[in-house]
Amino acid sequence: MDRSGLSTLEPQIRFLVACPRSGSTLPMRIFAESPVCAVTSRLILMGKSGDGDGFKPNYSILENPSQHGVYINAMESGKRFLINKEELGNDSRKGECLYDICHTPSTYTMVRPVFLIRDPIRVFDSWKNIGWINEQSLVHCYTNLFRMLNQAPAHAVSCLLYEHLIQDPQREIKRICARWGIPFSETMLDFKKPFGSSFFFSNDREKSIYLENRPPDLFTTVEASSSIEPEVSYHGLLSNTEKDSIEEQVGRLYIHCWGNDITRLRTILAEKTWVGFDLDDTLHEFRRSSGTATNKVLEKISKRFGILMPELKDEYSRVLRDKTANAFSDGKTSFDYRRERFASVLNHFSLPQEDQFMDQLLDLYEKTLMLALELKCGAISLLSTLRNMGKKIVIMTEGPQDAQERTVEGLGISKYIDFLATTNHFGVAKTSGLSPKVLEHLGISPGDIAYVGDNEERDMKPAMAEGIFSIHLAETKHVSLNTFPPQINTLRKLQYILLNAGP
Repeated sequence: MDRSGLSTLEPQIRFLVACPRSGSTLPMRIFAESPVCAVTSRLILMGKSGDGDGFKPNYSILENPSQHGVYINAMESGKRFLINKEELGNDSRKGECLYDICHTPSTYTMVRPVFLIRDPIRVFDSWKNIGWINEQSLVHCYTNLFRMLNQAPAHAVSCLLYEHLIQDPQREIKRICARWGIPFSETMLDFKKPFGSSFFFSNDREKSIYLENRPPDLFTTVEASSSIEPEVSYHGLLSNTEKDSIEEQVGRLYIHCWGNDITRLRTILAEKTWVGFDLDDTLHEFRRSSGTATNKVLEKISKRFGILMPELKDEYSRVLRDKTANAFSDGKTSFDYRRERFASVLNHFSLPQEDQFMDQLLDLYEKTLMLALELKCGAISLLSTLRNMGKKIVIMTEGPQDAQERTVEGLGISKYIDFLATTNHFGVAKTSGLSPKVLEHLGISPGDIAYVGDNEERDMKPAMAEGIFSIHLAETKHVSLNTFPPQINTLRKLQYILLNAGP
């Protein structure tokens, strides 16, 4: 193209700003499907990456774009827009630094920045999956991201929630297209071009990352998909301590981005006099603690009788399925249930069932279980917040009454609980009518209570069928506050909703 045409055909620059591994490659791929867009990345961050004195922001793409090769390539390819993804961070080993995307007021007007925000819990899980373990780097990234958002004129920036994008991509991409002045087409949401093939790379390092020497597990989901995936793998790599730390530092900033959904949920919850919770795997790590206790028992059996652990585990799993089918609704104690299970395992392998040895197994299980008890992220803080708001709290859970009483004592949460309702005490399973029996016992209606649980089939569906407003604690799923039931992945998020989350 004749260089004399530069002034009339210059592409308009647009910025997408994100934390590393927060899903920003997805909108890159979407806009790469548009015939009028050239897509590139990290023009400011990587502009001085080869200077030998660390990573520093280079604003020349904003000050003199016609001197940039990637800009010239976009122009000569007839593109009307150059979409640049900028990433923030605070780890020089990964090529990150903290910097202002829009260093002058006029930059906001020029690039119309869109800030992509994703749940920091999911982002750090993705980081840890590839060996990035610096939690403070994540915190610095988010605080810098929100600092820029909060300091910018309200009309000059836009926020794109990753969770909104995957839930309703057409609505969100239409909105971003309108902000950027880009024609929207539904074909943008159907990936036809091979991943990265149509990206415009500013340097060999960027090209290598996307196409050649890509780090393991980088871009795997977006590359493998022909359209937008509503769910991506959750690796479950964060401890409750890590979740709590991240939520305490930046979780409130993230929740605030849900705007009207927070207001709606807070209004609904304000009307409730009671809040109910499932106990196991909602308020505490039951699977983890019971698994630890079970392994101790099976190890003792294995050592005494020489049975292989895999065989014992398989048989115990089968027994557990059979023996808990009635959801502990037949009135026995926890020790009765456990004795039956252990006896069934011993009987399967034709092993003796001596009373003394059985008592040792029961004692070992109980002691190990109590030592392994662990609260979920934000459990105490949420319960305390609810009590301070004047709410009454009921536990509606499956399990033997005696075991659940010991559990709430062992977890240190008994002082927050007004009533503990178990399937064992009421003689009915959750799926067979526990909720209405508990409501009748408390003398309240479904409209007086909200319920939080982790199991869709055994918590959400029965409660919602009774007209109880329910919130799904879905730790492996994305946050979704605008669905029914609303979906959270830590209890701390519910606390921030109640506390009028804000930056």
